[in-house]
Amino acid sequence: MKRISICLLFLTLAASAIAQGRVAEVVIRGNKNINQQAILATIRLKPGQTFDRETMEADRVAIQAMGYFSRVAATSEPLDGGARVIFDVVENPLIKEVRIIGNTVIPTADILAVLTNKAGQVLNINAIRGDQTRIMELYEKQSNIGRVEDYRPSADDPEILEILIVELKIGQIRVRGNTKTRAGTILRELKSQPGSLFQAELWSRDLQRLYNLDYFESLEPEIDTPEPGVVDITLNVKEKPTGRINLGFAIDSRQRLVGLLELFETNFRGRGQTIGVNLQSTGGPAGASIEVMYGEPWLDSRRTSMNVSVYDKLVYRFTSNFFGGGQVDPTQQQRYDERRRGVTLSFARPMGESRTIGVGIRGEDVRTNQIATDNQTGFIRQDGSIVSATFRGILNTRDFDLDPAMGRYIAVAVEPGIADIRNVDPQFVNVVKLGQSTFVKGSFDYRIYFSPQGRRERPDDTRRVWAFRVNVGTLTGTVPFFEQFFVGGAETLRGYPEDRFWGKNMALASIEYRWPIQKAFTGVLFADVGDAWGGYPTVNNFTQKSDFSPNGAVGFGVRVRTPLGPIRIDYGIGRFGSRTHISIGQVF
Repeated sequence: MKRISICLLFLTLAASAIAQGRVAEVVIRGNKNINQQAILATIRLKPGQTFDRETMEADRVAIQAMGYFSRVAATSEPLDGGARVIFDVVENPLIKEVRIIGNTVIPTADILAVLTNKAGQVLNINAIRGDQTRIMELYEKQSNIGRVEDYRPSADDPEILEILIVELKIGQIRVRGNTKTRAGTILRELKSQPGSLFQAELWSRDLQRLYNLDYFESLEPEIDTPEPGVVDITLNVKEKPTGRINLGFAIDSRQRLVGLLELFETNFRGRGQTIGVNLQSTGGPAGASIEVMYGEPWLDSRRTSMNVSVYDKLVYRFTSNFFGGGQVDPTQQQRYDERRRGVTLSFARPMGESRTIGVGIRGEDVRTNQIATDNQTGFIRQDGSIVSATFRGILNTRDFDLDPAMGRYIAVAVEPGIADIRNVDPQFVNVVKLGQSTFVKGSFDYRIYFSPQGRRERPDDTRRVWAFRVNVGTLTGTVPFFEQFFVGGAETLRGYPEDRFWGKNMALASIEYRWPIQKAFTGVLFADVGDAWGGYPTVNNFTQKSDFSPNGAVGFGVRVRTPLGPIRIDYGIGRFGSRTHISIGQVF
């Protein structure tokens, strides 16, 4: 008993001596691959310093925090009146191979390149979180979702680091809430398919594509994860009216009061087909206009679309305006009308996400009314026919086609055709060319949209938008008056009469600033500049020029959102006075 007491007294005195002494030596034991100096650099206890157990414990924690060790133990023992501090470490495995499991869309080499833990290094547990984050970022760059499910040494060989990746895949896609639109009509628009990887950006474009159909008021996806790595999507849709029957009076884009009967359906039988009948009449001897339309958006599995239109309609070139100011409109005797009877047939096919190619044919018989003019100004009455083909290419990156906030629209078209003029007034046979002639029309339309608030996620998201358009065209060969380019009016150069300028060439530029006033109201400031030139001479005192002579206009307007689409009211001030234009939809 006395001997045990003496030993305890000795240990107590030794511990007391260590606690009150200085550090004689610091020893690192167990490290094989991690440099000892690197370990010593992380601790505060140094030989010659006063020994402190709290500091020793803090140093143990600091070594552990290096991330290279699975265990770190700290002890001390007396040495030469001081203390020897000993840190025993157990290193993590030395990695001889990194094995990536489960990746299908990101190459293994790309994943290995972003890892901090690499072959030939000791596994550092501190690097795991960073490696996981960088792997997820690789997936996000490709709009995929992937997460690291497991990150640890192999159970069979600790020197093999195994990283298990789970890529999020789509299980099922269901549609709920559709009472009219068939589920297949909706699902065929989705490029996200069951069994494929879920891509956030692709899904966003799918929703955008569905909104652009203009069948839905809202689209709300519900996400469910029945098992790890699998997502089921239920798309809740709220449909909007797609058919309309209008009977009454309206003001058309040329400011004429017209009686109308309109039957229109853009989602016929829930299959996305378009059918329409449009009957308009302004009264008087000119007669009515009628057009019958049909569109099929999916002719085949490659999304080839077809549109056909058969019509017998009037085109008013120089119409009066209810709200003009400071401008002289044509008199009844100077009015120039065209009776167009014909058919158009067009096909289009997407070539990727944003590109479309198309081809169309047009056959028309055109008759023009007598117009009061003289031999010095030329004569524009020309009856005949037009047959042409149009080849078109389109690039469209707009977020929403009807009212874009971001993106571009570029269209290039070439239209070769044959004109056959059969009849002119006898006194002008030598002025106007009779018989067949060929022509080629070319046009280029560029539009760009920018919002400081970014893209719209839904069509009714309010945005401040800058919109810019450039439209140019030219034609070669001989064409009748009615086949020239026309500039002026609600859809082109605001502040001027409809079709005020004409010719074989045209150029037009517009800029608009659109800002939300309320949910249903948008204000607009605009400036237009443009001209058409190089065609038939002066008619109705509308002086024409053979060279480009830009005509400008500025103005303001308002857009009113209605169930039938946005109503547009613009007030433009041009060189010769002012005009108010009323129409449907954005100008561009």
